[in-house]
Amino acid sequence: MKELRAPKMILFDYGQTLVGETEYDLLRGNEALMRCAVKNLRNLTPAQAHAFTEALWDRVCGAARQADREIHEHQFVHLAYELLQIEFSIPVEEQSRVFYDHTYSVAPLRHIEELLEYLAGQGIRTGVVSNISEAGDALAARIAQHLPDNAFEFVIASSEYGVRKPDPLIFQLALAKADLPPEDVWFCGDNHRCDVEGAFAAGMQPIWYCDTLEEPPACPHLHIRDWREFIEILKDVPCTTLT
Repeated sequence: MKELRAPKMILFDYGQTLVGETEYDLLRGNEALMRCAVKNLRNLTPAQAHAFTEALWDRVCGAARQADREIHEHQFVHLAYELLQIEFSIPVEEQSRVFYDHTYSVAPLRHIEELLEYLAGQGIRTGVVSNISEAGDALAARIAQHLPDNAFEFVIASSEYGVRKPDPLIFQLALAKADLPPEDVWFCGDNHRCDVEGAFAAGMQPIWYCDTLEEPPACPHLHIRDWREFIEILKDVPCTTLT
């Protein structure tokens, strides 16, 4: 058992930690994007474009992710649609927005806004570190849309740096931005390997957010099932212990 040290900063994963996906439909995203096409030399349907891009994603981006590396979405879009000989009336940044807006429906997770308000009131700094191919600016805008009162000091998207959690480099980057030693930082996330075990290896206090009966991560951590529960735990620090 290890006594928790009160955090000066708490970092959060994005998906399934701050927000949850209520809908997910890649074909719908491709259909919306294809409506913006101004040149389609092969007369491909959205379904055909979707099948190609999905297979290419597995080949290019899937391989990179297995090595904890990230391919920026803009690179992938250029590669995929130039191979398909499709051109769009909007720049690549807008293509990404159209695709994501029609592919995903997201909503803040229960009580996360209450937690963020509590942290701000206690003077505990916050930030975000996400494994995502989407551009960092777009991710920050999406977070601001769904959590408009957040006080995140920075949003780190793996797309902008080429490395993904649990690679130590992305945690070291967050610590450099925070200008804090790892023992002053807690990391909250839902993924065993990327978030919990990665944060632990980086010297941070890992917080596993999971409300199901999954097998726990293979490292000391604090298990949170509800963000209100986390608020109560924070009130008791430094009495709380990791299991």
